[in-house]
Amino acid sequence: MMYKTIIVCGVFICSVYNLYSQAFPFPQNKQYPYGYMSKAITPAYIQKNYEYWKQHAVYMCNTHEARIMKFPNDNQTTVSEGIAYGMIITAYMGDKQLFDNLLNYYSARTNCRGMMNWIYKDCETGDNKKNGATDADIDIAFALLVAAKQWPQDTRYKQKASMVIDSLQKYCFVVCNGEIIQKPGDDFGGCYCTNLSYYSPGYYKIFGLFKKQEGNLNAYSFWEKAYFDVYSTLLKNAHPITGLVYAWTNFEGKDPQNCYYEVTGSGTYNSYQYDACRTPWRITMDYVWFGNEQARDYLQRISRFVQAPIYAQYDSKGTIWYGGGGIQNIVDSYWTNGLRRINPDYADWGHRHAIAFVGSFALASMATNQSNVDICMNELSTLQALRYYESSLGLLYSLLASGNFWNPL
Repeated sequence: MMYKTIIVCGVFICSVYNLYSQAFPFPQNKQYPYGYMSKAITPAYIQKNYEYWKQHAVYMCNTHEARIMKFPNDNQTTVSEGIAYGMIITAYMGDKQLFDNLLNYYSARTNCRGMMNWIYKDCETGDNKKNGATDADIDIAFALLVAAKQWPQDTRYKQKASMVIDSLQKYCFVVCNGEIIQKPGDDFGGCYCTNLSYYSPGYYKIFGLFKKQEGNLNAYSFWEKAYFDVYSTLLKNAHPITGLVYAWTNFEGKDPQNCYYEVTGSGTYNSYQYDACRTPWRITMDYVWFGNEQARDYLQRISRFVQAPIYAQYDSKGTIWYGGGGIQNIVDSYWTNGLRRINPDYADWGHRHAIAFVGSFALASMATNQSNVDICMNELSTLQALRYYESSLGLLYSLLASGNFWNPL
């Protein structure tokens, strides 16, 4: 009798697996409509790093909830950003069980606006009133659209994505001098405090198209306008030669006001640090999916900085700037004029050849030429991250670099 029960359960498990098998199993290795690609980032490299990330970053709170730990230094802390990264990664890797466990963790920790509170300790649950971080919720909305494409039989994902996108529009954007600006949080920031590394114009385009499919033309118009307005703010702040941006700015591209500088990501608000380093990654998505010319020009500017010699140089007006010295010499903190921001008392900040910076700059090369892409991606393929932030970003970068960060619409 016990043997028969095991057989029945096994058949049931197989049936559930077949019902929700991936529509786009990893690896896809798709050729994007725009940009150059390299084969240096292999499926084996990604799979190896994925297994490392799962082993070190994932903690099961119970049988149906998983959180992402800030390993190795702070395993008690989970931030919404980490949950979002995990949901994107697992959706593209086709890991439905872990995706659902992360989604359950997220859903049990949202506030009255439908945003996940940005920080939790251990497996603490409920609304802790800490408010949301927009980059996390916007990544989660996107991850849900990827999941809806990956497992189309599970209709929860599309419904949840629609709700999160609506909440983002309502609570996480403001209009400043006629332009739509993304706030850094649902209850934080606005016209005079915004974070450029949170901007994801490729997502805006996808959210708009998704809302158009639903028949919500007002939402479509909102996201289309946000898609174009984001570049206005980005390009106002980006250094005219290096392309490097402030971590925190205002809608005019100048110094922010009323920001909480304790969240500046290991650096000052006007430096290119561990927050700002993600900006080329987010802009590269838009370029390879939609071919936006402003995205291409921005990424080419970033790539020229990366390739330029490290020593001091001058523009036509005599303004001093510095190059990155090639992808192999990239470090983990800069002033926006390209000068390394070195902290002699700390192991980071201008010392480390960190994947968070190297990988994002490598992605920017996808808007340049094949030779440059090959050089940059070969360098990225030699790196392995050993910490939460870089391990998560390294996977996201690698998925995009290899054609495995496909457009879900």
